[in-house]
Amino acid sequence: MAKMTKRTECFMARTIGFIGLGLMGRGMARTLIRKGHRVSLYNRTRAKAEEVASLGGKVAATPAEAAREAEVVFTMVSDPPALFEVVESKDGILDTIRPGAVVIDSSTVSPQATLRVAERLKAKGASMLDAPVFGSKNEAESGQLGFMIGGDRKVFDSVQDLFEGCLGKSARYIGPQGMGAYAKLVFNLTICIMLQGLNEGLTLAAKAGIDPGLMYDVLMGGRAKAGIFEFKGPSVLQRDFTPFFPLKLMNKDLKLALDAAHALAVPMPALAAIKEVFSSAMAAGQAEEDFSSTIKVLERQAGVEVKRRS
Repeated sequence: MAKMTKRTECFMARTIGFIGLGLMGRGMARTLIRKGHRVSLYNRTRAKAEEVASLGGKVAATPAEAAREAEVVFTMVSDPPALFEVVESKDGILDTIRPGAVVIDSSTVSPQATLRVAERLKAKGASMLDAPVFGSKNEAESGQLGFMIGGDRKVFDSVQDLFEGCLGKSARYIGPQGMGAYAKLVFNLTICIMLQGLNEGLTLAAKAGIDPGLMYDVLMGGRAKAGIFEFKGPSVLQRDFTPFFPLKLMNKDLKLALDAAHALAVPMPALAAIKEVFSSAMAAGQAEEDFSSTIKVLERQAGVEVKRRS
């Protein structure tokens, strides 16, 4: 049964390998360094690792080097192929992982990818937690992320302080291996469906002649109010699509969610429709913008811009 754990503190410095220093990973790695952990850093683009290491970490030439002395190895990569590469390829984590070490994968990948990697690590005497996050790059930098965790409960308990004392404000244990991955897909598909509702409502309001900013205020003053609206609404109305979470990554996550739904024979009509909107946005060159920029697909078709007028 899912359980919200009590917040703890980092109670000892650990030797940690951190692999994947993109938009979220760099903030997480910097937080671990600031909390006093010994962190070995790997990224395909070495300059990103060197930037993070300026706080006190050590740059590794390969994933294997980052994992060699580590008690805990974090991975934060873009998709299942990237995870397989850093774990299974030559000079990957499997080459040097120590028996008893814990690999924490905070990437958003398929449950099947998680189970595959967990089995490979188990053969080496290591354990794995699938621990995807929710939050933005700002929360990653400030240690305020949320985690959804799948894997052995005893393994989670042994590293709980890293989640709630260092990197996050909450860590919810979901269940056995793969359940964290499933939970993250559910989380992201729900966010996208909700945001599409806001986008469609504001686009209709703008086309009808209502100030979208005023319409947004009305929605937020009633039962339509939602956290994702509060987070993304103001930036949409200001036409600010700076990527807190790039559209291309959310597009990948929605595909993973659709694949999971098909595998389990779960109908997802709304998700299928939203995925088409994301595909249109990708085709229009919006891959690097924030995922809230999907409103532009509606705007182009409606011939209107959604922007606060006063």
